[in-house]
This record gives sequence, structure tokens and C-alpha cells, in this order.
Amino acid sequence: MENQFIGSYQVLRKIGAGGMAKVYLAVHKDVPNLKVVLKILSDPSLVERFRQEADKLALLDGHPNICQIKHFFSHGDDMVIAMEYIDGTTLDEMIQSRQRLEIPEALKIISEVLDVLDFAHRKEIYHRDIKPSNIMIDVTGRVKIIDFGIAKAKTDPNLTTAGFACGTPAYMAPEQFTPNEKTDYRLIDIYAVGTTLFYMLTGNMPFEGDNEFALRDAKLFNDPLKPRLLNPEISKPLEEIILRAIEREPQNRFGAAAEMRGVVEETRRNITSPTVEGAAVAGKTGRHRISKKGVIVAAVLATLAVVVLVGYFLFFPEKEMADTESAASNTAAGPDTLSSATGAIPAVNIPGVLAMTVSPRGDIYIQGNRVASQVTQKTIPLDSGRYTLEIRNNQAVNKSILDTLLVRPGDTVRRSYTFEMPEIKPAVVETPPQITPGTAIIGSTPRGAYIFIDNVFQDKRQTPYTFRLEPGEHQVTLKLNLDGKEMARDTIINIKSGETTKINIDFEE
Repeated sequence: MENQFIGSYQVLRKIGAGGMAKVYLAVHKDVPNLKVVLKILSDPSLVERFRQEADKLALLDGHPNICQIKHFFSHGDDMVIAMEYIDGTTLDEMIQSRQRLEIPEALKIISEVLDVLDFAHRKEIYHRDIKPSNIMIDVTGRVKIIDFGIAKAKTDPNLTTAGFACGTPAYMAPEQFTPNEKTDYRLIDIYAVGTTLFYMLTGNMPFEGDNEFALRDAKLFNDPLKPRLLNPEISKPLEEIILRAIEREPQNRFGAAAEMRGVVEETRRNITSPTVEGAAVAGKTGRHRISKKGVIVAAVLATLAVVVLVGYFLFFPEKEMADTESAASNTAAGPDTLSSATGAIPAVNIPGVLAMTVSPRGDIYIQGNRVASQVTQKTIPLDSGRYTLEIRNNQAVNKSILDTLLVRPGDTVRRSYTFEMPEIKPAVVETPPQITPGTAIIGSTPRGAYIFIDNVFQDKRQTPYTFRLEPGEHQVTLKLNLDGKEMARDTIINIKSGETTKINIDFEE
């Protein structure tokens, strides 16, 4: 299609394809420097959804962080949206090239995304597919939100069958997999923003799954990975922001994009302008900025205090345990502060390091969360404290090794773990008998169930369907959404060489 004309635009090249449209870079025939992106509908059955996308973009016109619509028109039998061309890169491409972003940069981007969502939500338009590939950063550093293809407005007719998911599973909230008329799409957008921020700062996703159903179940029944285990530069308050945004229960998340943005902006200010909680002064309390001189004085005083304490314990060792226990029982400041009669000085939290080797390899879990897969060596920064550690290797005789760790500030804890692998006997070369695959015809009532064979999802294959299988027993699992309820049925089929086996599972029994 290159160099062809679509309306008033000359196509330069194809730049992508989505679920319902092909995307081209083009220029206006009379203004060669005016570049646009043309989205051309590829599925005629989605004309109404395509028209709604254009209508929503027009309604959101004017916000500097939203990709603007230029024109909407027909070209023969095709529907076309001409959109603003953004000279930049997607957030997804940035993360993949850098593994993860610096915290100030990530918070700036997320703040602008939340500002867009606040603007859209106030117009009762919900994106429903926020993810790094739908966020662009132009050459000036400005964030641009693209692809409102599955966005939903409050007044839209229902174009999605009730109970069926619409979105990208890795970024979808648990309730988005089976939506209904009470689903609050504001909170679904917030969940996607939290997942995006998690990915930006760690290079990992909070939940893993081999398919849509596994991801949904993980989000419904498991706790997410703690981002600080993957990136120790993340502060506890920032971790709390991320985890609140991806809370399993919608009512536990931020109630609005504006609320989350306010907390993110406060965190940004604290990073760029360090503050401490000040004591009451002249009847008022508040935050007071620490000057460079104040920081130096505090550091000198803290150093002198350490020297005095060390000297005291050197000369009076017999009093160390009693005095330490007395101080611990009488302090009101808690474990993270050093109390005195004049106030509290924040303690410096110095992380430790876990350096471990695994032979031959294994998955590493800390506090029940997987932090590495199939590694032989791994170094993990950890805050001081006690941790439970598990290493797994499903091919080993001892499939799991459990351990506990005590990490002290600044220490390097070294561990080495070895799995016992099964003995590999020399293969006996035999002439294999001639084995002919059998045929399995798998059906269901009603039809249309998703099929898993031996726990492997048969992508895009639904009942009824015919399979060629090796002789022997196979587990068949069918999953079906029936009247808004996700149902599953299991059975075992015995395939015989060259024979046909039929099964039909009735979900209505």
C-alpha cells in the first residue's frame, strides 16, 4: 500500500496492526511535512466500535497528553481515522532496552498518565487497556496515551458480551476477567497503572501465568511479588503505593486517578526535596526542609554518638546486654529511630546482600515470592531482618530446599545449595514398535468450551474439536463461561493406536 493515497493522505509505510485495524504512516498530499497515523478498519463487523473510538478521541480533544484525532472518513468500503503522528518511542520499548527505569523518571511518567485518566474519567470515559505499549514518550519527553480502541464511555451501548474479558490479561484487574454492569472501570484503569509502575521499576510483572486463566487465578488467589525484593531502591512508601493500586479487592485501591496522582506527586517531591517531620513549633506542626549545613551537622553528631557508644561498650562490656535491653524496652521511637531527650534522628537503613549459588539450577522464592527463575548464581539486596527462603527444582530428587536467613545491615550472607539429581542411565537402543496416533473427538454441551490436554491450553481451539494424540491416557480439561460463571470439568481419556475415541462433557448436568 506504500505510496498509495487514502483520501487526502499518501501512505509512506505500514507501522503496525491491532485487533481491529491496520496502522500506516502517511503525509497530507498538499502539506508534505504534515505526518499522520492512519488507522484503517480491518474487520467490518467492528464499525460501531471503531466509530466510538473516534468519537471518544474527539471528546478528549484538547488534553496535551492524549493522541489527537485529525480526521475521520470513509475510503471506499474502509473506515479511516487520521491521528496525530507522535515522534517518539513506546514506554514498553524504553523498559525493554533499559530493564527498568529510574524512580524519578518513572513517577513523572505515571503522574502524567494519571492526569490523562483523571481528565478522561471526569468525562466518564475509561481506557481499559493501559499498558506500556499504549504509552508513548515523544522526543520532548512528553507522555502521550494512545489506542482508545476498547475504551468505554458510561453512555456506550454494550458492545462486549457480559461476562467476557476485554483487555490485556497481564495488566487486567481480577474483576475485569468477568465484568458485569456493576464493574467500576475507574478502578480497573488504576489497577493497570499500578501494574505498569511495577513493571517500570522492576522489569518484572507482579503475577505470572502461562495463559489467561492461570493469570486470572493468580490475581484472584495469590499475593503479588513485593517490588522491593526486585529493586531495593524502591522505598517502603512507594511500594505501598504500587501494592495499593493492584489490590485484589477494588474498594481497597485508590478511589480515583486524581487521588493516586496526588500521592505520587507527594512522593516525587520527597525524592527531589528531602524532608523530615518537624516537631510542634509555635503551636504548629509541619515538614521542614533540611539544609546542607544541617545534614552535615547531623552526620557529625551521629558519628560522635557512635564513637561514644563504641568506647562505652569497650570499657564496660558487662553492661552491654542489660543496657541494650533496657533501651529497647523504654524507647518510644520504635526500631527505625534513635531517641534522645531532644528528639529523634532517623536511622539509616543499610541493606544487606544475599549471595547464593545453586547447583545445578533452581527457582528462588523469598517470603513465598519468586524472585529468580532457573539460576545458578544470584545476588539479592535485602533489608535487614529475617527471611524464609525456598529453592525449587522440579527435576531433582529433593524438589525443594527450605532455609531461613538473618540479614544484618551491611552484611553479605553467602549460601550454597545443591540438588540431588536422578541418575541418568545409558539409553538402551531398541527398535521402537510402530505406534500410530489415535483420534480424540472432544465435545461439550453447550459447545464452545476452551480445551486443555494434559494441562496444556489448546489455543484458539474450542469444542467440538478433533485431535490426533499419542496412545495412552490423557487428561482433558474443559473450561466454559456459563451464565457468567466460570466452570471447569476434568476427565481421563484412553487413546488406542489407530482408533477413535469420543467424549462429550455436559456442563448443564
